[in-house]
Amino acid sequence: MIARLATIMVAMVMLVALVGVATPAPASAACGTAWKSKVEPPEDILVYRTGTGVVEKVGFKRYVAVVMASGEWPSSLPVATLEAGAQATKQYGWYYALEGNHRDGNVNANGKCYDVRDDSQDQVYRPESSEPTDKQKDARDALWGLSLRKNDKFFLTGYRQGSSAKCGADADEWKLYATSATDCANHGLDSIEILHTYYSPKLTKTWAEGTEPEVTDEPEQSAEPETESEGSAPPEGDPAEPADGEASED
Repeated sequence: MIARLATIMVAMVMLVALVGVATPAPASAACGTAWKSKVEPPEDILVYRTGTGVVEKVGFKRYVAVVMASGEWPSSLPVATLEAGAQATKQYGWYYALEGNHRDGNVNANGKCYDVRDDSQDQVYRPESSEPTDKQKDARDALWGLSLRKNDKFFLTGYRQGSSAKCGADADEWKLYATSATDCANHGLDSIEILHTYYSPKLTKTWAEGTEPEVTDEPEQSAEPETESEGSAPPEGDPAEPADGEASED
């Protein structure tokens, strides 16, 4: 009896020792693309195809252009609006492809993780029926090296169609509205100015190395402007000051 107890005790001691030195199980792999850089866009993105339940690995540049062509940012829009829209599209997908931003539940029936869906719950992606135009591709490429920050943090760039027709009228700091942004472009704002209109305040820009556009100085005036000869006067009937209630043209 004593020998049997001794045997049991020895076995228990050995088991405790083995448990104490056992190697812990490796942590599960990160779900989704888990891209690490907030300066360089990802190379690929994992897209859940709602029609088939399959998760597709798509080249990120291709993904952005197809989303634009799938109705989100049609070629009929002004170039500046398209460029701003491409930036919003790109950073939306990039945000969810980043390490740490995977959403619980973004796993298909086979256990495959994905970053975004192909429908309006994320961004509409229809490669079978929507081929990007050169205008859309150029708009995508124009700001490809740019990423945006709010309060110095990489953020999710929302966007909507919107209903207001006036530039910036529906700006809420977090979303770009295509309808009113088109009015901004028609009034001469470029894509960067449009992004500031909708995502400011506390908006800053970060460019990947070698991608920031060069700022060129305005060319010097080559000749002195012509002046009116001495004694000349404005044509009769053109007042020097606008009448009360009228706006002068700048």
